[in-house]
Amino acid sequence: MTALAALVLAILVVLAAAYLPGYAAVRMLGGSHLLSLALGPALAAAIAGISAILAALVGIPWSLLPFLLGAALLVAVAYGLRRLGVSLPSTVLDGPLSPRRAVPGGAAWIGGAVAIAIAPIAVQAGRPDAVLERWDTLYHLSALQRIRETGIASSLQVGAVSNTEGDPTFYPAAFHALAALVPGVPTATLLNATVLALAVTPWILGIALLARTLFAEVPWAPFAAAVTAAVIPATPLDLWIHLSPVPNLSAFAALPGALAAASALWTALLPGTTARPAIAAVLVIGSAGAGLGLTHPNVAVTALILLAVLTAVTALPWWRRRPALIAVPVLALLPVALLSYTPLGSDVTGFNGGLEVSWWLALGEVLLGLHTVWPMALGVVIAVLWWPGLVASFRSAPQRWAAVAWLVIAVIYLDAALDSPLNLSALYYRGQDRVSMPLAMLSAVLVVPGLQVWARLLGRRREDRPSRRGPSAVTAVLVVAAVLATLASIPARTDNAAKNLAADYPGRGRFLQADERALFEQHVPQMDPDGTVLASPFSGAAHLYALFGQDVRLPVAGMAYTDLDRDLIYATENAATNPADCRLLEENGIAYVYQELMPYNRHKTSDSVNFAGADLGTVLFETGHSRMIEIDCDPGDGSYDPA
Repeated sequence: MTALAALVLAILVVLAAAYLPGYAAVRMLGGSHLLSLALGPALAAAIAGISAILAALVGIPWSLLPFLLGAALLVAVAYGLRRLGVSLPSTVLDGPLSPRRAVPGGAAWIGGAVAIAIAPIAVQAGRPDAVLERWDTLYHLSALQRIRETGIASSLQVGAVSNTEGDPTFYPAAFHALAALVPGVPTATLLNATVLALAVTPWILGIALLARTLFAEVPWAPFAAAVTAAVIPATPLDLWIHLSPVPNLSAFAALPGALAAASALWTALLPGTTARPAIAAVLVIGSAGAGLGLTHPNVAVTALILLAVLTAVTALPWWRRRPALIAVPVLALLPVALLSYTPLGSDVTGFNGGLEVSWWLALGEVLLGLHTVWPMALGVVIAVLWWPGLVASFRSAPQRWAAVAWLVIAVIYLDAALDSPLNLSALYYRGQDRVSMPLAMLSAVLVVPGLQVWARLLGRRREDRPSRRGPSAVTAVLVVAAVLATLASIPARTDNAAKNLAADYPGRGRFLQADERALFEQHVPQMDPDGTVLASPFSGAAHLYALFGQDVRLPVAGMAYTDLDRDLIYATENAATNPADCRLLEENGIAYVYQELMPYNRHKTSDSVNFAGADLGTVLFETGHSRMIEIDCDPGDGSYDPA
């Protein structure tokens, strides 16, 4: 199987896993076709995340089998509830996404927008197993390799990859569990395929469904929102190349669909209904929220914030007659408050290091659509469309919650950009890059009322003119202008992709350099796979574990070093002349030392491996900036005792 075929196969398998189980469960519970699609990815994450935890607890290796068992259980529970009369209500998502021929050639337009978003990345990557040069990419490659090697994909244990003692620590691993369902595909190719599957389709389809929920009377709304979702700056795809927080961006890609489902169900239930439909709605939305949380907790936090806004704004006129409705947004915000202001969220809220900018620059990023993730002129063009939509939505009761939600997320973005003492963005690592995605999601949806505003303004100028069949000259000019503006973003997209994908980019460090990878592919298959490589985790050798299965002592940037780790690193300095130091390396399985003079990042402790000379052993291969040494502790005088 060719590398490209493996990539395509992995994408298809992950998409099937992301949609089919959740779709079947929601349909079994009486949900509509569109509602099932909206909830599919989040429910799949819940199935994968929970099943992986249970499989690890009972000692079953993670594979397609426990995932299918989890999916079957969910469908069986839905079937049982349906038999008991518990089913989902009819919602605004009943019926088709949009009328046939609502937009001539709509699928082709969306396909073109997706191509503009993906093609620059594909060109810069050059190969299906390209390795993105970001800190997080190394972590997720090594974590995925560890899951495939150990059969453990539990969120309670995956974090063990970041320490050499194998101590189980929590890390949200629903993304990795879904990825690990695909056998026989190289780990680097599999990671890329999983990101492409989970970052593109759920995002675009979810935003189209959210637009369908908010603007059901506008036949072209899903199309306009989908096209915008594909090309607006700060999509999950953009964040992948920008920073590579793949679980975070995958969960954010599933958020629009989950939010569309929550809005549709809440709107259906708000006028009053029996308990059974409400129970069904709470169960599916709660399960979807669990899936988001097991993919990345701060996306579940975002979902709760948006749910609070939705339920508070839409139920406000009902509060006097039904005061119990006030409890819904309060309960939604309670977990957010607990994580923000108690030790429960201390691992995140104590983080410092976000990108701080001046107040006027932060305000400009929000008002002009120039988010910190891939700011480009196209963002300003799209802002011209969503700004009127934002104002118009404040005036429209059914859509007002979306405008308020945009304002809330914008405030969180500004808090992150300014490193505000209010700490509203503490659960997002005080980084506006992650907050950019929900802001882009809401902006893409608000393009729909924005286009309506522009259509009314232009229509007033033409109302006295005789009507003609077919599109007007103004419409044709606007379409051409939109196409040209989108095409003009390709150079910026290409440059942004090159920063972390090209073999070399001025001012950007590299973990795995082109000459290194070529030598790795040539020589590593001849190395002892059980012999451990000791190297800086900021060097190309850290990737040997994920790419070739070679044992690496420090396979993740940001390892929690033990005293033994430090002793081994420092022992390399004198191991060539000090038998005790060499024996320490040998007793702990260190067979190779990799030295790198141009690491991705400097690290005083890790860089100590570079002090040893070539007399430490045999140089297996080397580049102008690195070399692999096979350790030889035998001085050749008969004094060496390998026992």
